[in-house]
Amino acid sequence: MRSIELYNRVVGWFDQAAITQLFLCGVAVIVIAALLLSIGRLRPLAHTLALFGVLSLMFALFLIHEQKIVERKDEFVTIKHWRYPETARFQARVALLGLPAAAVFVMLQVLWTTQRRRRRTLPGHLKDGRISLVHGDYDAAMAAYNEAVKIAPYLGDAYLQRGCVYEAKGENAAALTDYDHALRCDPQLAGAYLRRGRLRTELGELDAAADDFNRFMNIRPNDVEGYLNRGICFARKGDSVNAIADFQRVLKLTNHSDFADPARLHLDQLQGREPTHASTSPLPTEGNGATHPALEAAPQPQHNEPQ
Repeated sequence: MRSIELYNRVVGWFDQAAITQLFLCGVAVIVIAALLLSIGRLRPLAHTLALFGVLSLMFALFLIHEQKIVERKDEFVTIKHWRYPETARFQARVALLGLPAAAVFVMLQVLWTTQRRRRRTLPGHLKDGRISLVHGDYDAAMAAYNEAVKIAPYLGDAYLQRGCVYEAKGENAAALTDYDHALRCDPQLAGAYLRRGRLRTELGELDAAADDFNRFMNIRPNDVEGYLNRGICFARKGDSVNAIADFQRVLKLTNHSDFADPARLHLDQLQGREPTHASTSPLPTEGNGATHPALEAAPQPQHNEPQ
C-alpha cells in the first residue's frame, strides 16, 4: 500500500498548469531540434533535444492518463476517481503509443529533406575547391573538400580532390589515405590510380606504383599520360625495355609537347643519347613550374592522333 500511495502522490504532484508547461516545453524543444537538423548544424544536440521533447510530451500524456483525485463526501466517505474523463484518457493512451513513431517519422523526413538540399550544393563545393587549389589557396580548397566529404562521404571524387590538396601541401601519408578511400568508394576512378601511382613513384614504392598505372590503363587503355608515367616508373625500377616501349608508345599516340617532350627526353637518357629537350617535367606545369594536382586529377584528353 505504501508504494501505491507514494506513486499516486508523485503523479498527483503535477497540476494542470505543470502539465501544460510540459506540453509547451516538449513542442518548443522539438521545433528547435527540427530547425537545427534543417540547417545541418549540431546534429548530436538536435537528436538529444528531439528525444527530450518527445519524452516531455509522453510524460505529460502519462500524467493525464494516470492522475487521480480524492473527494471527501463526508466524515466517513471518501471517493477516489480519475481526474480526467475517460475520453481524454483514451486519447492519451493512443498518443502514447503513436507519438514515438510519429516523432521518428517527422525527424527522418526533416533529415532526408536537409540531405537532399545539401547534396545540391555539392558541385559548388567541388568547383570552389578546384579553383582554390589552382590558385594555391590550400586552406580554402581543404575547407571546400572537407564540406564535400561531409555531404557525400560515399563520393570517391571528393576524397580524390582532397588528396590532391594534401599532396600539394606535402602531406603524403594523408594524400595516400584519401586516394585509397576514393578507390574504395569507386574502384573505377581512374584519376585516383594515376595520382596514387605518381605519388608512390616519388616515394620509391615502384612495384605498387606500376600496379596502379596498370589499373589506370585498364580503364583508359590509350591514355598517353598512363604510358608516360608508367614508363617513368619502369625507368626508375631499371626496367629499360618496358620503359622504352612505353615512351615510344607515347610518341606514337601524340605529338603534343606536354607529353612528347618528356617521353623523348627519357628515351634519350635511356638510350644513352644527349637529351634534346631541356624540359624534365612529365606533365604540364604552370608558370612557376608547379603542377596543379587538381588539373591532373581531372579527366584528361587521350591525345590520339591519326598515324
